[in-house]
Amino acid sequence: MKNTSPVNQPEASAPRTLKDLVQRPAKTLRSETSVQEACDQLRSEKITSSPVTDQYGQLIGTVSESELNRKVGGFGHDPKIEVTQTQLNQKTVSCFEDETFAEAERLMHLSNLSQLPVLTREKRMVGMVTLEDVSREQKAMIQSKIS
Repeated sequence: MKNTSPVNQPEASAPRTLKDLVQRPAKTLRSETSVQEACDQLRSEKITSSPVTDQYGQLIGTVSESELNRKVGGFGHDPKIEVTQTQLNQKTVSCFEDETFAEAERLMHLSNLSQLPVLTREKRMVGMVTLEDVSREQKAMIQSKIS
């Protein structure tokens, strides 16, 4: 049974935040990880990119396997010595754990991304949210309204 307000209208439940459903723990690479190790980890996890954090767990950027291969291998750098920090995309689009799925979905569409890092307000990594997560949440919301 749904709660009703004094005028017998169903109360709108507060939108769920990313903190409620984000996958934990966040899989990240450390800034001092070698490019070779980073590429190996990305391949073993079957992912194409990863957030990179500093020693305190704060997001400092992202790397992708294709960019690492192109920038390091293409310029003759040694991937066993070169660290990911030197190859970061520092213009990383992210969202905060207290934001809603709708806000995350809007950011993903505007930025043409399929996933976003989710951060605390102190910029520490919490997890990742994907378009699949957003879709699943939307389906659940529709089902709860039908029920």
